Amino acid sequence: MEIGFATQFLYAFLGGLLPALIWLWFWLREDLHPEPKRLLLKAFAAGAIAIPFVLLAEVAISCAITYLFSPTASFGFCASPLTPLRALSSLASPLLLISFALAEEVIKYLSARQFVLKGKDFDEPVDAMIYLITTALGFAAFENIFFLIPAFANTLFEGFIVSHLRFLGATLLHAISSGIIGYAIAISFYKEHMRTHYLMTGIFFATALHAVFNLLVGNAENGGLGQALGVLTITSLFLIFAFDRAKKIKQASRYQRVSLPTSPQSI
Repeated sequence: MEIGFATQFLYAFLGGLLPALIWLWFWLREDLHPEPKRLLLKAFAAGAIAIPFVLLAEVAISCAITYLFSPTASFGFCASPLTPLRALSSLASPLLLISFALAEEVIKYLSARQFVLKGKDFDEPVDAMIYLITTALGFAAFENIFFLIPAFANTLFEGFIVSHLRFLGATLLHAISSGIIGYAIAISFYKEHMRTHYLMTGIFFATALHAVFNLLVGNAENGGLGQALGVLTITSLFLIFAFDRAKKIKQASRYQRVSLPTSPQSI
């Protein structure tokens, strides 16, 4: 059955937004002192705002890696997340995946920092996890929409399958990876001299998880998809444990301000 573009977009919008909201509801249950709804909305929007910056970064990265490792590539061709890994050299493929993962994790963090982590409402260690996860799910929601528009343009069935897979995969991945960075910030809440160290460590593990997931999904024909979902299951259990630990960290004064590094490079 053929459907018009407006209907395709509506399905894609709902298919991208609803999974993110379901995961947001799931993780917000971990917050003993719910954050102001306006700040949660702001954090969610911060994730959407990060998307064009991620796209620009990934275009630059993909072109640089393409011309560095494939000098014979036709002019104007740049690798993308949709480029088959076998089309690139054995070194370029993992480097591309790692670089994309790093760009997404850093830019999501910077967006959350710019819009929500500077406010006085950021007054508890666990807040870092809440705001980072909310930002990540805002990013995932709108990223999903871009993937779902062409899927629904093919068939409704394909659109629903892709939406379901992204609910279990990419959407949860973004929440967990940013949650790891949030946890790193949480455990350094009262260790000002160690904040940059913990932040860098959090970004490292978040990037590693993101890159491993992308690599496994890219090898789906050999069972990589099931392995990727297994990795997410294990790391989601870790994140639940991390929430419990973050809640036990001594509560900050409501008026205490926490200064965060402006970027991972400011060491």
